[in-house]
Amino acid sequence: MNIERIVGLVFSISLLLVLLFVVLTPQIEYQQEFTISDPVINEITAEEEEVVEVEEKETEILKENPIFESDVANIKKSDFDLFVLRVHVLSSEDNAKKIVTQINEGGFPAFTELFGAKQNLHAVYVGPFIEKDDIELNMDLIQQVSESKNGEISRWKL
Repeated sequence: MNIERIVGLVFSISLLLVLLFVVLTPQIEYQQEFTISDPVINEITAEEEEVVEVEEKETEILKENPIFESDVANIKKSDFDLFVLRVHVLSSEDNAKKIVTQINEGGFPAFTELFGAKQNLHAVYVGPFIEKDDIELNMDLIQQVSESKNGEISRWKL
């Protein structure tokens, strides 16, 4: 019986090897051939040619007019002076946040900042506005929304 088992084992292994190498190997006739071609770089369509011409004209204009570059280089933070209206100075941060929410719901931008020598007070500001006239024109509405009759307009820098 041992010989029968050995013969059966050899036969099974041989059959498995034949199956793996003959039946399951990829067939050449069914394989696909992949080729990678280089893209054509030198061909330019008419639309691309127009884009290139426009870009060249833009660079020529910029070279001819150095005003653009010098204006951009001269922009400073001080050019962005804005105006704010301080409507309240409170000791409670929670109350200051409530007033900010109330002003925001009224349609105006508002924020708080620490205020005072000891930085223990919370100032409520409405704004920033680009021009002082924007605040003055809306002063009645801002005072109504903020429930404040007082207010101090000041410059606010970035």
